[in-house]
Amino acid sequence: MKTQSNDNSSSTAINDKIAQVVSAYIVSVQVKMATAIAGRFNAYSAPKQKLVLLSIVAITIAILLAGLFTNSYTIPALHQSYKPATHIGMASDVNLSGRRDAQLTDSLTKK
Repeated sequence: MKTQSNDNSSSTAINDKIAQVVSAYIVSVQVKMATAIAGRFNAYSAPKQKLVLLSIVAITIAILLAGLFTNSYTIPALHQSYKPATHIGMASDVNLSGRRDAQLTDSLTKK
C-alpha cells in the first residue's frame, strides 16, 4: 500500500525565500536600532559615556545577582492522595484497591 508522499522540493524553495526575507528584515531593524543608539551615545561627552557604561554594567550585575537568590520555579507540594505511577517492576494491580499507597522502591533494589 502506498502512502502519501511528501514532495518538499517546491516548498523548500519557498521556505528559503521566506527565511531570506524575514532575516533581511530583522537585520535591517537591528542596524537601524544600533545606528540610533550609537548616535545618542556618541552625543555624550567622554565622562558621561563612562558613567552610562558603568551604570549599565552595574544594573546588569544586580539583575544577575538577584537571579541567583530568587526562585523562579517552585516544586509543587505532594498531597496525601498522591498515588505514584506503577513502576515497570511492580505488578499492574498494586494500586487498584485504593486502600494503600504503592511502594516507592524499585523492585530491583528492594531487599
